[in-house]
Amino acid sequence: MVSIESIREQFDELGIEPSDEVVNKCIEICINNDITDPVEFVEQWMAYSVSKLSGAEPTVAYLNEMEAHEYTSKARKLTKVSSIAATSGSIGTSPRMDSKVSKITTYRNVDSVEQDVLEMYGCITPKAKKTVSRLQHNVNTPNGVRGGGSGGSPFTTVTYSPLSASSKKNDPDAPSKAGQIVYTYGSAKLLKQFNWLPTTTDEGKEPITIDDDVSLGDRNRRTGAGRGKGIGFTIKSAQFANDGCKYMYDSSYDRVMILGDRIYECGNAICKRVALEAVKPKSHEQPAKNNDEPDVKSNSALDTPLPVKEEPASEETDVDIEREEDRLSSWFEGIKVHHVDYPSSELIRVLGRIVVESSSTTTNSSSGTTSDKQVASNRNPTTTSKLSIVDFDEHTLRYTRLDLSKVQVPSWWSLFPGQTVLLEGINPRGTLFSVKQIHCERTLALPRVPSSLDKTLTCVIASAPFTDRDDLLYEKLSSLLVYCSNNPPDVLILTGPFADANCKLYAEVAETFDEYFEKIISTIMSSIGIYTEVFVVSHHDDLVSSFVYPTPPYKVASFYKNLHFLPDPCVFNLEGVEIGITTVDVIKHLIESECTAANVTIGSAPPIGGDKIKRAYGHLFHQASFYPLNPPPEDVPLDVDMLNEFGRLNRVPNIMICPSALNRYVREINGCVCINPGFVDGHSADGSYARLIIQAPEIDEQQQRESQSDSIQPSPASYIACQIVKT
Repeated sequence: MVSIESIREQFDELGIEPSDEVVNKCIEICINNDITDPVEFVEQWMAYSVSKLSGAEPTVAYLNEMEAHEYTSKARKLTKVSSIAATSGSIGTSPRMDSKVSKITTYRNVDSVEQDVLEMYGCITPKAKKTVSRLQHNVNTPNGVRGGGSGGSPFTTVTYSPLSASSKKNDPDAPSKAGQIVYTYGSAKLLKQFNWLPTTTDEGKEPITIDDDVSLGDRNRRTGAGRGKGIGFTIKSAQFANDGCKYMYDSSYDRVMILGDRIYECGNAICKRVALEAVKPKSHEQPAKNNDEPDVKSNSALDTPLPVKEEPASEETDVDIEREEDRLSSWFEGIKVHHVDYPSSELIRVLGRIVVESSSTTTNSSSGTTSDKQVASNRNPTTTSKLSIVDFDEHTLRYTRLDLSKVQVPSWWSLFPGQTVLLEGINPRGTLFSVKQIHCERTLALPRVPSSLDKTLTCVIASAPFTDRDDLLYEKLSSLLVYCSNNPPDVLILTGPFADANCKLYAEVAETFDEYFEKIISTIMSSIGIYTEVFVVSHHDDLVSSFVYPTPPYKVASFYKNLHFLPDPCVFNLEGVEIGITTVDVIKHLIESECTAANVTIGSAPPIGGDKIKRAYGHLFHQASFYPLNPPPEDVPLDVDMLNEFGRLNRVPNIMICPSALNRYVREINGCVCINPGFVDGHSADGSYARLIIQAPEIDEQQQRESQSDSIQPSPASYIACQIVKT
């Protein structure tokens, strides 16, 4: 029997406190429709409320709607009862109904969460649940790949959840830009002589031979087949970062000592060049100038050059004065260098490392000149920073702020944090060094002419990213592999990351990262074949790499004779051609971090300082490091100890590959061909890659002997040609 107390009791069990009007309406509905069980009525209301009203509490209006919808006629009730009774044997009933046929109806297919709520109140679902596997193909996967057939992307993988379609909306009617040449370097004659199509068949190539006197892990020389006699590839594993390296464990003391040693090494090289220029006769100075460097000596305002160390004139030298001078200064390659805090109203030289000091942490910051503040503001418009110099002294921390408003030589000066420099100027109070002249260049060891190269080499250089941000199809990389398969180069250089850890899509890959990377490498090698030497350079942002720079090389379980994993950075020798590679965007970092006043024209030609790219590469060569910037940006996990051991750049290579987010370029700088091939998948911009032709230089025996001594250097454009092509 339905009563006010029984209705309230059932609602109280569900945590609902109905008003008197609602309870009276419930009694009225039960009487009008011959309902005698209060449990059945309240459960019917809950089913209706969850399915129709999103779980709303009972009101008089909602109860009227339920009555009109459920109890309008006896015939409708009988139809529902018979329908449920027919299926009650397989579906089951609520334990509260005591074998009675339920009159509760499910109105729609609700999801699993709502269905659990209905089952709590005895609601019966006419459809059984289905277990759906989480493994689903990418929505962009072609039908052939979905069904296990052929014709889809070779890099397609299985993911835990479907991925959205690519954000790129390519117009199928628009002409494709793939294959367009956007940059060309080298002589047109060399480019016309060579056809990018293969000139020999596979049967005409020699098989790959590998030295067996070393193990696979320590192999330091591999020779692969190419056109003619084959390709000679030389590496020294001792020069590369490997698993035996302990990284990111260096103490602050060790880091400071290493940076101090770098000041001594670079400082000695800079002072050696200054000493040579000081004693060099004027008649021999002009022909030795590099064509890339302006004649800044003619504009020097230093009328009296600082002296170079000479033998004492007599033995009556004042010993006390000499000891005092030695305490306040040191000699580097015959150049007298004072400490940076040495007060002097006369011209002196100081040696140290450039640092950036925030004005908020600088005492008496208002003493800086207006020009000094303007220079710092140009470097970083958001903060008022100042440049300072840290001394070479290993026992005492010495530093002083710099006033760069009176720099006279060179007019194209450029400084960045971490740079070792030799400065000339005055420091009247010992707290602010007024710079007159900056020395930051050493005598470079120019590239060696590849005299051992006796045939023409072709090379393709491609840099990650290889796929779009919102899919894992690697469509651009697949197109590049098709090109390399149809036009097989002698060398293919690929730089990571192949699976960027910053991309969230890789969390959906239904296999381990090592297995996924192994599949990528296997797909690349099966597409290329065995007659192209493949070099894969690691990147610290890759899922399977160590998050440290320098980065050890990748590893895979399978072995391929023509596959070589290289660390980042590295320099390797290919048939006498030295190639340097780093995957970190060091050129962009240097340009963004430098403080420069390269705005003065010398003569009729613009100064070298006006070219940002040339200036950045000059920093790499003269600082003899792949990454001279210190401290680095937050996203570069720099290990100072490993960089000091594996990141040196002691000689200018023949080719320097630095993939960058900057515009694509091919430049000749200090006899080195510097290449930014762009990215294979440019995301918002067009993708690109680079292809090279390296021909044996035409020099006679006398020129060859002279080239070994660096006295003569043929132009790289005479034997190297490069094109950057859109993907």
